[in-house]
Amino acid sequence: MKTRDDISKNHVFYNVIGRDKFNSYIQIIRPYQWIKNLLVFAPIFFAGRLTEWNLLRLTIETSVIFCAVASLGYILNDWMDRDQDSCHPEKCKRPIPTERLTRRDLLLLVTLLGSFTVLLSVEYAANLSIIVCIFSYLALTTIYSLGLKNIESLEIFMVACFFVLRVMAGGLATGIPVSDWLFLTVFFLALLITLAKRKSELVVLHKDAQNHRRSLAHYSSAYLNHFLWTTGGISILTYGLYVVGNKNNIIYSIIPATYGIARFLLLVDKGKGGDPILTLAKDPHLVLTVLIFFGFICYHIYS
Repeated sequence: MKTRDDISKNHVFYNVIGRDKFNSYIQIIRPYQWIKNLLVFAPIFFAGRLTEWNLLRLTIETSVIFCAVASLGYILNDWMDRDQDSCHPEKCKRPIPTERLTRRDLLLLVTLLGSFTVLLSVEYAANLSIIVCIFSYLALTTIYSLGLKNIESLEIFMVACFFVLRVMAGGLATGIPVSDWLFLTVFFLALLITLAKRKSELVVLHKDAQNHRRSLAHYSSAYLNHFLWTTGGISILTYGLYVVGNKNNIIYSIIPATYGIARFLLLVDKGKGGDPILTLAKDPHLVLTVLIFFGFICYHIYS
């Protein structure tokens, strides 16, 4: 017969197991990475129409769909990379390499996220363009995880396209045209971020780099450095051309934008660009720069 102490111990045990499982679910869907989906808001934000509720609602819904689809991609990517992640100093702690989530757990999570994506996409049934954009993103992330991520250079450009598709989706959902210069700025910034991540992986993993990501065997620090500085410079140039042609007098936002890119490149040079989101969150200079940048734009567009 079980004593009260035994029942209490079992209750604590199941609570711990339940908490651990929940935390593992959260870890694998990477909610902190959803900040990338704020790119969906770029067309409505820079068009000065963020206060129009109908357009804002459509943008929020599109962003939520991309959060679900992106998490599906993270799950597939982690599953395909489970052996390589086991050799990585940080990624070995993820739920799949540590076996905290079973295949059944992953299948349940994929089913829930997939159903959620389909249900939210129903509202856009009459807007074929946005449906194509969303499922193109899902298809590209899938084939990327299944093998294209191992092809040097191509994999960098594919990741950059994932960022661009978010901006395009925001424009298609609201009917707001995306400026050519804004499109190019996002594309080259995405290249910059991806290159920074590859350089960090190459520095941290050294000789084991190709065991973690096959494409890293074909990159050198010199190649990544040259490409990094090139994309950084082009990003500043394309954003400068965008603000020059913008009617809202946001030309001076080029100053914090340039400083932000220069600061990020400095951190990458120090080996801190492995996770751009965390790099941004942990650096006071970047946080303040981003606040000044968006504060300046909001003042001139919405005041």
